Amino acid sequence: MHTVTLAEMNNLEYVALADLAAYLNLRTFYSEKTRKMILYVGDAEVKVTAMNPYVQIDDRMAQLPYETRMSNDEILVPLRAFAELIRPFYRGAWPERLKKKNSSDTTAAASNFVRSPNLTKISVEGKTNGTLIRIQATQPFARKHISTRLSRGWMYVDIVGGKIASNAFTSIQGASLVKEIRPVQTGMVTQLSFRLEQEIDASQISIGNQGNTILISLPTQEVVPEAVLRNLEMDRQKWRIDTIVLDPGHGGRDPGAIGTEGVREKDITLQVALRLKKLIEKDLGLRVVMTRENDAFVKLEDRTAMANSAQGKLFISLHCNANKSRRVDGTTTYFLGPAKTDEALEVALLENSVVKYETENSGAAHSDQEFILTAMAQNAFHHESEGLAGIIQEEMQSLAGLPDRGVEQAGFRVLVGASMPNVLVEMAFISNRKEEKLLNSGETQQKIARAIMHSVKRFKEKYEQGS
Repeated sequence: MHTVTLAEMNNLEYVALADLAAYLNLRTFYSEKTRKMILYVGDAEVKVTAMNPYVQIDDRMAQLPYETRMSNDEILVPLRAFAELIRPFYRGAWPERLKKKNSSDTTAAASNFVRSPNLTKISVEGKTNGTLIRIQATQPFARKHISTRLSRGWMYVDIVGGKIASNAFTSIQGASLVKEIRPVQTGMVTQLSFRLEQEIDASQISIGNQGNTILISLPTQEVVPEAVLRNLEMDRQKWRIDTIVLDPGHGGRDPGAIGTEGVREKDITLQVALRLKKLIEKDLGLRVVMTRENDAFVKLEDRTAMANSAQGKLFISLHCNANKSRRVDGTTTYFLGPAKTDEALEVALLENSVVKYETENSGAAHSDQEFILTAMAQNAFHHESEGLAGIIQEEMQSLAGLPDRGVEQAGFRVLVGASMPNVLVEMAFISNRKEEKLLNSGETQQKIARAIMHSVKRFKEKYEQGS
């Protein structure tokens, strides 16, 4: 029986692709020139490229949460994520465990091959002295891997290493402080969001374990302490939406997508952003910060850094979409999250390709720890970002008259790290001759700017009322 060597990088297990293929008895083809390997998994053809998180399966693209590596002319892949990717195409009995060998070639303890769902049930019970949340798991979790935080009427529970089952059962029983449960899976972190009936004191939240069950107790508070009320008021003031950060996509040596008539994405995004800036300042009286106000090149990571430095409360990145088919049209607004459709993945891939214009190492490859921290931080604004995206889509259809392609989520690098609700607006398709002409007209640019300004106004009113 084959054994494989697992390399550990940033606390993450990688496996040589050739070893994995031999273990699974898969045919392969390797191109040394292009540093690509093809695995034939069942009827599927899986193409993997060194130093790249994107995997091609037949004619579609899939994205790994971490990029592949290269060592001693071997392509290494993140074991668990890649295993989950190819498992649906594998024929025969799927091996649940892999034997790994150490440097002396002696067989060590078996290692889990597939990261299966390990959170199966969430129940909430109202008690006389408070509320008890039970999270059933298939394994124990260390206390350091469980964290809670409160934000604007929600309690967020982050479980590092957790994976929520698709059919996980949730229930709320009795007179509970919890009114709604929303599970969200992002990379290696499961976030459970609990909407609360009333404010509670974070210092009173208790977390414990009973075997494979995580227990979280919330106290009943008849009177909220004055210190808590003061902190809540400070929090409300802190999150008043008073600064909007506008990010005109591309710029400088990066033209973005180019239409059939030569219209450049970088020019359209800047023109719309400048119009939008004037409307927000004039009609809403809010401060507006631009990541660029001229034809300058700004690295992706610097854009969100500027937003955070300016203490922005909303981050809106403006772009024009493109597609090989000239007939595709319409507007889409994205928020940060794992891509759920091929179209969303392709759009993110296109926008993320900006890194090729960055001469320095952009730090785009996140380590395991960095990825987890980013996922947890971003999830704090997951609901707000999705809500803002929905409002923008409504206004773009109503005021700008553009076809509605809906709200999507995908892994846009420009949104990673923004400590505020953040969205990316693909205003229209510059590859569509009709929409290219519309995008290049001052009238349409003003309509788009007005639609987004109205969206900011609606979101601000709803958000601040809720806080």
